[in-house]
Amino acid sequence: QFSFDRYEGSTDILYTWNDMNEPSVFNGPEVSMSKESLSLNGIEHREWHNLYGFYQHMATAEGQVRRTSAERDAAHSSLGRSFVLSRAFYAGSQRHGAIWTG
Repeated sequence: QFSFDRYEGSTDILYTWNDMNEPSVFNGPEVSMSKESLSLNGIEHREWHNLYGFYQHMATAEGQVRRTSAERDAAHSSLGRSFVLSRAFYAGSQRHGAIWTG
């Protein structure tokens, strides 16, 4: 979807900043989902809250690599790896990019 030929003027230099990439509800003092919220499987929200951001961070980095890899041989791309800056993170997030704590 984000290939070079679909975006006129696009280059192999692409940086992504994932901000506010965690579940949020701005209707109270916690500025996030209630700690008592449960998933459909009965798992507390706090157990998986940061995993949402982790998977978005991972998918963004993987998308950049795939986009560039697909065009690298033909376009001689100079981009060796992705750059993703994310605000939400979980253990292992550093493998996919930089982390910003807001």
